[in-house]
Amino acid sequence: MSNSGINKPGVNAEGATAGADQVKLAAAASPDCGENVVTPVRDGIVSGTNGADFITVDYTGDPDGDRIDHNDSLKNFIDTPFESDIPSSFFADPGGTPLNNNRDAVLGKDGNDTIWSSSSDDVVYGGNGNDDIVGADGNDVLVGDGGNDAIYGGSGMDRLFGGTGRDYLEGGADRDRLFGGRDTDTLYGGDGNDDLYGGDNSDLLSGDKGDDLLDGGDANDTLLGGDGKDTLHGGNGLDLLYGGRGDDLVYGGDCDDTIDGGDGNDSLYGGGGSDFITAGYGDDLVEGGDGDDRILGEDGNDILYGGKGTDYVEGQAGNDTLYGGEGNDRLYGGDDADVFFGGNGDQIYGGTGGYDYDRLDFSELYKVQVVDKRPDSDGNGYDGRVNILDSKGNITGTFTFQNIEVVPCFTPGTVIATPRGEVPVEDLVPGDRVITRDNGLQEIRWTGRKTLTWQQLASNGHIRPILIRQGSLGHDLPERDMMVSPNHRMLVANERTALYFDEHEVLVAAKHLINNRDIKEVQSLGTTYLHIMFDRHEVVLANGAWTESFQPGDYSLKGVGNAQRQEIFDLFPELRSREGREDYVAARRTLKRHEAVLLNR
Repeated sequence: MSNSGINKPGVNAEGATAGADQVKLAAAASPDCGENVVTPVRDGIVSGTNGADFITVDYTGDPDGDRIDHNDSLKNFIDTPFESDIPSSFFADPGGTPLNNNRDAVLGKDGNDTIWSSSSDDVVYGGNGNDDIVGADGNDVLVGDGGNDAIYGGSGMDRLFGGTGRDYLEGGADRDRLFGGRDTDTLYGGDGNDDLYGGDNSDLLSGDKGDDLLDGGDANDTLLGGDGKDTLHGGNGLDLLYGGRGDDLVYGGDCDDTIDGGDGNDSLYGGGGSDFITAGYGDDLVEGGDGDDRILGEDGNDILYGGKGTDYVEGQAGNDTLYGGEGNDRLYGGDDADVFFGGNGDQIYGGTGGYDYDRLDFSELYKVQVVDKRPDSDGNGYDGRVNILDSKGNITGTFTFQNIEVVPCFTPGTVIATPRGEVPVEDLVPGDRVITRDNGLQEIRWTGRKTLTWQQLASNGHIRPILIRQGSLGHDLPERDMMVSPNHRMLVANERTALYFDEHEVLVAAKHLINNRDIKEVQSLGTTYLHIMFDRHEVVLANGAWTESFQPGDYSLKGVGNAQRQEIFDLFPELRSREGREDYVAARRTLKRHEAVLLNR
């Protein structure tokens, strides 16, 4: 008699099952009698019953005799029709390679089961019922499916899937991936750099330690980053997101979210909806996005953008930069020295606490006109209004300010004395005549500009603008606050220059005049330096103070860029050589740093 398969109901000759409860059989030769007998073939799944099972490594209740022995096949388990939709990536390692067969597969079935896996890499499916599943050691795949399940990953890089029901998932040590699934779930990452996905309904996600990724998904979720550099995505719904300690990246998503960066230098983005964002401690970057947002900087030197909508932006403590964006915004500086970028319809209030030295920055606007400027109520700053102008001088918008210490005619905006009156430096062109201190009216030969972004200014402190307050160079010199590049030289003429240098008038670089009172370096989200050049080095009248024109030395020519440098060489070919540049002499003696110190005594 030849060996042949013996068919039973639901089992074919090859032993493939037609359902989860089928028994697979196959013919095998008996070593004792030489006759064919039927022996069971294990399906590789350690199965429970429809009751309340307690399954551990000692469990012997599987109908096919399967044990948790670290050497089973996953094929039949993966083909099981789960109640929940499990991501296909669940049955592959982090690199996308399918899980190997050298694992235990445990199926709890119906009932409230308790399943403890082994120390190997196990795959556990709780089935229906309120199950407790503990992964122990190893890189486990733990699926709760139906019911309100509690799943603990333990050590190893585990994957936990709650499925339907109100589930509790805890990753434990190492890097884990947790999926809440349907209904309201609680996900706790534990140690390691974990990935937590809430799924449908309102979930609670807590990353705890490590650099975690939290994604709330749909509905109203609560996301807690914990320690580490976490990334939080609120998704749809009214979400509560708290970054915790570390430098976090937080996205609110759609709808009206509440975001708190916590400690660290965080980047917080509100997204759609009217969000409430608190930056927390540290130097934070906040963008409100769409909607009518409320943004609080708290401690630290923060950069705060309102975005679209009617926003409320408050810097609070620290040297903050406030940007209203589109809409009629209210910007409050709070304590310390703040910078304001106003726009049409904005209301700006500088604040009075801390080391208070607030200023307006016009570098993002084409042209402005400051009107109704007057001392504020405490006499330490100014109130007034700013008109925003187009290229033809028409008013296109306006905003108001209160308690601002520095209202600069910024470059662009600094005015230069000409025969037709004071003209904004950005409006001057080659051929215009300018009043000079030494040679009367002189014609401009070249104009140039260099625009710097906030990133460039932040990483290159030596190029940040210098603020020179009204009267800081002498009686009403300058007549209005002004800002210049650090190496731009101002004319200084007083009894000290004659006493120490035997010169009535000298030129001093702005950076060497810094006294941290009325002449100081300032932070900015961007600036533009403008240049005017004549046939010789001249001293011109800017904002009522005498200052230098552009002198084409080795250092200054490197700073203007290739295209503008070529323009200068075309106009002044002799400047291509060192001798030619040396012949373009300075209009006055220039003090060195150690010499300029004597002027501040």
